[in-house]
Amino acid sequence: MANPTAASSSRLLYSTVLFLLLCASACALYADEAGLNDFVIRTAGHGQVGVRYASLIGEPPKSNDDNGDTIDSFGTSVWVTSQSNEFPGAVSDGFSGVSSAGEVAGGFDPIIGKLDTSTMYDDASCSIAGRNVTSGQVLWRVNACSSSSRGVNTKTGEFAPRHVTLASSTYPNVVYSIDNAGVFRGWNSNDGMLQLDMDLFQQINTSDDEKETHQFPHGLPRLLDTSHPRIIGTVVAGGGEDESLVLLDTKTGQPISSSPSSKEEKPFIVLSAKSLLAKAKISKKKYDTARIVDVMYVKGDTTTKRHPGHLAVLVAWSSLNEEIAAPKNTQVIKSVSSFSSMAWIDVKLKEVIQTSEPPEASAPKSEDYDDWSTTLIKSVSYSYEVGKGSPFIVDGVGSTPLLLSSLRKVVGGEKNDNKNSLSVMAIAATSSQLLLVTNINTFIGNSGGSGRSYEIDTLHPHLRLIDTISVPQMNDDNTVATLTISGVDDRYPTSSRIESLFEVTVDGSDGGGEPFRRVYGSEKKGDEEIMHSAVVLCPTFESSGLVVAAVQDGSDVFAMPYAVNEGQTSCSSMAVDGDSSIVPSTRGGSSSTGSNDRAHLLECFPHTMTVAFTTTCGMTSAIRFETSSSGSMKATKLWTSEEALGSISSAVFLDETHAMAMVAPSDSQEAAINADYEEEKALRDLQFSSRIQMQLNSLREGIFGGGLLSSLKSIAIMSDEKKAERDIAFGFAKVAVLLSENMHRVVALDTMKRNVIWSMNLHAGASWHKIVHGGQFVSLNDPHGNGGVNDHEMLAISYVEGASSSVEWKCFDGLGGKIFSGDSSPVKTSISQIVPLRTSSHQPHLHDSSGCRQVALLVHSDNTVSVIPNTARSRAIVQEAVTARNNGLFVHSIDKHTGEFRSQIVSMKAASDSYDLVTVGLTVFDPSQEKIINVSYPRRGEVMQSPSTVLGDESLLLKYLNPHLVVVVTQATPSFFSEMKPDADEESTNGFYNSLSTGASTQQMRKPLGAAKPGEGPPNVANTAAPSLFVSLVDSVSGQILHRVSHSHVDSANELLETTNVPIVVSENWVVYTFFNQRTRRTDVGVLTLHEGMIDKNGITAFSAPEQELTFSSLESAKPIVLSRTFGLPKAVSALGVTSTKAGISSKQFMFATGNDQVISLDRRFLDPRRPNGDLKESEKVEGLMKYAPMLPIIPFLTPSHVHEVSSVKSIASASAHVESQSLVLAFGGPDIFFSRVSPSKGFDLLPDDFNRGLLTVVVVGLLVALNVIQRMNKKKMVASFWS
Repeated sequence: MANPTAASSSRLLYSTVLFLLLCASACALYADEAGLNDFVIRTAGHGQVGVRYASLIGEPPKSNDDNGDTIDSFGTSVWVTSQSNEFPGAVSDGFSGVSSAGEVAGGFDPIIGKLDTSTMYDDASCSIAGRNVTSGQVLWRVNACSSSSRGVNTKTGEFAPRHVTLASSTYPNVVYSIDNAGVFRGWNSNDGMLQLDMDLFQQINTSDDEKETHQFPHGLPRLLDTSHPRIIGTVVAGGGEDESLVLLDTKTGQPISSSPSSKEEKPFIVLSAKSLLAKAKISKKKYDTARIVDVMYVKGDTTTKRHPGHLAVLVAWSSLNEEIAAPKNTQVIKSVSSFSSMAWIDVKLKEVIQTSEPPEASAPKSEDYDDWSTTLIKSVSYSYEVGKGSPFIVDGVGSTPLLLSSLRKVVGGEKNDNKNSLSVMAIAATSSQLLLVTNINTFIGNSGGSGRSYEIDTLHPHLRLIDTISVPQMNDDNTVATLTISGVDDRYPTSSRIESLFEVTVDGSDGGGEPFRRVYGSEKKGDEEIMHSAVVLCPTFESSGLVVAAVQDGSDVFAMPYAVNEGQTSCSSMAVDGDSSIVPSTRGGSSSTGSNDRAHLLECFPHTMTVAFTTTCGMTSAIRFETSSSGSMKATKLWTSEEALGSISSAVFLDETHAMAMVAPSDSQEAAINADYEEEKALRDLQFSSRIQMQLNSLREGIFGGGLLSSLKSIAIMSDEKKAERDIAFGFAKVAVLLSENMHRVVALDTMKRNVIWSMNLHAGASWHKIVHGGQFVSLNDPHGNGGVNDHEMLAISYVEGASSSVEWKCFDGLGGKIFSGDSSPVKTSISQIVPLRTSSHQPHLHDSSGCRQVALLVHSDNTVSVIPNTARSRAIVQEAVTARNNGLFVHSIDKHTGEFRSQIVSMKAASDSYDLVTVGLTVFDPSQEKIINVSYPRRGEVMQSPSTVLGDESLLLKYLNPHLVVVVTQATPSFFSEMKPDADEESTNGFYNSLSTGASTQQMRKPLGAAKPGEGPPNVANTAAPSLFVSLVDSVSGQILHRVSHSHVDSANELLETTNVPIVVSENWVVYTFFNQRTRRTDVGVLTLHEGMIDKNGITAFSAPEQELTFSSLESAKPIVLSRTFGLPKAVSALGVTSTKAGISSKQFMFATGNDQVISLDRRFLDPRRPNGDLKESEKVEGLMKYAPMLPIIPFLTPSHVHEVSSVKSIASASAHVESQSLVLAFGGPDIFFSRVSPSKGFDLLPDDFNRGLLTVVVVGLLVALNVIQRMNKKKMVASFWS
């Protein structure tokens, strides 16, 4: 008879092995995967303003191969973009204080929306970026500004570019910029390395010949492309409004000075426009301001290798701040002039050559040698001599007023065998005419031209105002130019932008033709229907050319190609195969925010054409068009970039482990029922019985479905699919729902796939937006999905301020982006607080047009409340929150202007479904003495492993855990700081220092090291300087100040910053904050730990225990005992964060975003305020305390960002995984987003790096074979024994 015990053991072993092999979740996490899942998403960093300037620079494309066949290769070109002026050399108009099409003014733009500059990072208006044309990768990004001021006019709120960018074929491989402080820089176009750095104003304001202090006109810099490879121009102004020209050497960056004609004459570096106009004998007439309009290089002798010749300088008299025609309800101020008020001035260039002795005969030859045997040219520089001037004589339109900033060089070409002829175009001051001047000879003495005017109705029947003339880069020998002219159609309440394509020839009249003609759209449509917002032409495509335009089709925006017909006066639409969508509806195509803005030609070849489409506050897409064998046009989307990622203000993590299946049926009611059913099914699958059934099904499939071999293979070699399943099982699959308030946009980022899965536009005119998720008393790890990471229903709230203010809300799914419901509710007063509320139990709910599971309670400034959405279910959730707790629902509001911190309780009105607010406590931070600069709250739903800390002597240090804690940081006002006495021993007569007192405690047992009694300041502090920064701990229920500390971070009132950056993080009973100390020139890290008291090691026994309150009350509980320390950090800090794990067992790590674009981490032990000053005692060593050191270390292997650069981080968020040792960290707020998976306590639940998976497979298989063999042997032996 067989042994039953052996049989049972065999079955158990078989079942165990098969279970391990076939279980889908039987995967392991390995320590050598650390850092593999980290990534950085880089954006161009142009923020809300977007791409205003774009240019292609680099090596020219190769059009033919060695056999002479045409090929399409783009070389190493880089697409350079920035927020600076679209036309770097255009005359500046200053500030209008109102908006016109394409301009941001008064803090609002009809396309960009509300311009929020308060949350912009310092370089938000100063970024220059270089992208790879094919992949869209941001190769480099630089901050072109030397100061940290914001690019907004303080009087009007209008956006003012703080720098100007110039990337031109004239200056290959170098991108030039100059900021509003006069710093002129040159950047390598391939890697962004700084090649040139010069302070212009320091050079010209300190020169002997200059007595005036110069600056840029209206504070707006300009860079003039002179078409000379060694000379670039800029414009400055002295004491008045009159402008002057400064020529800069592109190789050295130094200003070029004049060449004196006599020994008595001194060289000068500033060319006054007024003196140049006087030289040409042009009187002021009706205009009284001298302006520099443009500079053009006139070639001389081309037989030498260097660049002699002349510069033709165009100067003009103009008016300032003249009101012109503008769209409805707007007023636009521009500078006005006329061709008759202009003049050409001849500036003759001279070479200054430095030579040296000839080199040895073996030395390598260089093009700089004039004569190899005699002279070596060591360096070549330039000087100039001002020649004669000549009036700009134009036939026909010479006296017509024009907008000086709209003047453009259109085309250059041959005239009388002389390559110095060009055409210019401008917009008339009425904004309803185009002025074209052709046959301009830039040789002085014959600088006239033939003028024509074109009425607005000949350009497009729907145009009401002409706004912009855009001309692509051109060569001097071009005879035909393609340009786009955009205007405004204001027939409707919301003005729209129309862009049309035109061609200009050098002199069409010589052949009897018209020099200016429009390239019409499809011949299948009437002229009124052709209304493109962006259009671009590739003239060499298939010999006749290809036009690509942005077309609006419902809620989608896509690119449409048009083949240019013979004669180039019309084009025909073509069928498209592939993805040509620019802004699909799923990515925000249904709103003006995110709509198409401009089209930029990246590649133009005989068979391919690549176009980049930039959108306002949205996406940038590059689409390549090429001919296919079927005759249609093949469209390939090369890359897309979500620009909103460069301006994220808040983030919410969602777990996609239990993703709710999204259904999109036609009937919304049916969709809601299906969605509820899918969510109910997902919740049922989480039950224990359901999971056992799933494991049995998996086992059955493995046995009968051929899954055994695949399972063995997956153990030996982990596939990508298996790894993805494991990451989902371990909780690494997160979706970060990101809010960009500046760009009025919500973006969802998949942290596993590292891409954007959906985006949604919010109200473009809103003052602010907020995402509401979860509730006040809901755990983030709630397995039932009631407001935690497994709950995917979210609420987006937008506050639209105006004569009739309103709140617009959208209820949406955070994983798929599906909008369940939405509406707008009017409000009478502003909103001071948003309280998230979520029901404590799961209840099925149909998503009707006005309902949402997520609820928000809005606290208004007039002490009233409202509910969003305002439905019976929402009011029931509020009522549940009000009555669920014995003391009711408490809220608070903070008014930074009045300094009031008001604590209130929500109560229901009698016989009504509305609510009242009753003030419980009030704390006032006197705005005449201090201003609130930051407010921080504890991390909602944080999991804590223990309410106490075990000390080295086995006593307990009890944590003070107050969920209603609020940290308020204030800074002394300059007036009050100057009145305060610097001696800390003298008591202030106004009682300001008395506010540091926090009361007295009645229960004190034993004071641990570094502790301060309630009411006392930090121990051992010797500081005689007047305090200027204050950190207050306030209870939001009682309104009391629990503790208050002060810091002296300035020496004088003049050093007080307008906006002091004080990042704060509150975790458990820890408060950590940083600030820059101007007295010590370092970053100070302040640490506060809050405690209730201590219990000796013998205080808790089997027979006795100290009396303790089981519940916490903000109104009755004692104030905390505070331990405090201040440390130093050698790096500036812009953001703080802390890791979070599933059960809170792993030690905490605090994350610091530093000024050198790194994210570093420090174990909490480094920041412990209990670190002793002297040698460690044995009990302190047991506890793991470290000796106090004033400076915190920066440890390279504790730098999660390691090789990545993460710029201008403003926030650091974290989420827990299902593995206790792992924490997911996301750093955002600047132009970069960084994601990392860190192990605060190392990988105590990870397999080691050298774990041998192959050996495990061999052992398991060998065990199965051995078991089978032994069983057979045992059976034979038992049979033989029976027979014997």
